[in-house]
Amino acid sequence: MGKGGKQAVESDSDDIIHLDYRDFRCWGAEKFARYVNSLLLGRRNVDLHTFRLHWDPHIPLKCSNVRSWIRYAVKHKVKVLDMELRMYDKTDLPPGIFTCRSLQELNLQWGEAPYQDIEHKGLVPPDIIRLPSLKKLTLRDVEVSEFPLSSFIDRSPGLEELHLIDSATCLKRISSEVLKMLTLDGSMYGVENLVISAPHLISFKCTGCQLKDISWRKKPSLERAHIHTCGRTFGGESRFTEVLVHAKELALSGFDIKVMLEKELPTCSAFQNLTTLELGKWDLTKDLYAVLRFLQLSPKLEELTLMHRPPRVEAETDVVPTDGMTFQCPSLGSVTIQCPEGDDGADKLVQVLVAHGVSADKISVTSYEDIKKKAHADEIRAEAERTKKKPRMV
Repeated sequence: MGKGGKQAVESDSDDIIHLDYRDFRCWGAEKFARYVNSLLLGRRNVDLHTFRLHWDPHIPLKCSNVRSWIRYAVKHKVKVLDMELRMYDKTDLPPGIFTCRSLQELNLQWGEAPYQDIEHKGLVPPDIIRLPSLKKLTLRDVEVSEFPLSSFIDRSPGLEELHLIDSATCLKRISSEVLKMLTLDGSMYGVENLVISAPHLISFKCTGCQLKDISWRKKPSLERAHIHTCGRTFGGESRFTEVLVHAKELALSGFDIKVMLEKELPTCSAFQNLTTLELGKWDLTKDLYAVLRFLQLSPKLEELTLMHRPPRVEAETDVVPTDGMTFQCPSLGSVTIQCPEGDDGADKLVQVLVAHGVSADKISVTSYEDIKKKAHADEIRAEAERTKKKPRMV
């Protein structure tokens, strides 16, 4: 390596290159670019399995440098291209990315969508897309409409994982016979009347959508679902719980989730495989029916997390009565109640659960504030461990 380089930024294997800004905190963009250019020139002329570049949002790289590194990776038949950048001109990328026959995983995360802008300025995929080996696709801050998404799916016959994050989407349909994992995490415009046709889907994550805007054709039997919605009503004609009933893990939150569950759970089949359940983000002290009904329908449930949100005046709804509801969950080992700090709703929830047969010693209470503090402490601890292990300058 040249002066100022790092000993092991490149993996022990010559076909893997990982470049993370945390290993170059004191470097400027020009010095980093010289280092990468030297690294690539010094490599043996062998195929490249992985090229990963995660860069600091506060030190913009020259677009010409990034494009040349991507072209290098494509030329050397890269299989995993993982790019997380900020402050980058996304309108001009080497077209070879989207016609790379060797590419199996593509991760393009360019930053948060500019919600304040009238015209979205994110990456627009080209008209020509041919990725015959692609299995996993992740796009952040990308304009995705029906045509390019269909091109990704149709021209990538092995695509099993699709993740759209903070993107400007204009979708009416996602259709695939092989897709196994789907993530819709935030969107500039949201989704409207989206139809999902993916019979082999086993994992579905959706954040920031209205439940009434999602419907299913060729319904899958999900093993895992994490759905956090932002709507106020649920008017779905098809039964939403039919895609959830075989799941092992469920995380369901949002007011329209509550409305849907109260509508469908009274006649729902048992969740025979369910072992882990997160539920809430509404006033659970008043609307506990969905929780108790889930307990009735989930004989193998082991872990239950309840997310309580204090009542809002505008959120007044009819309360489904729970008098006389009983259940048996012999495998239930823990119940965690999450609530705002100082809110007395947790005490009420504990009393109700105990009254319905849950042992008090299985129930724990934590505040959202403490959860954030713990997550922050874990990040600091992880970064400290990383600093200990990272290679020294040579």
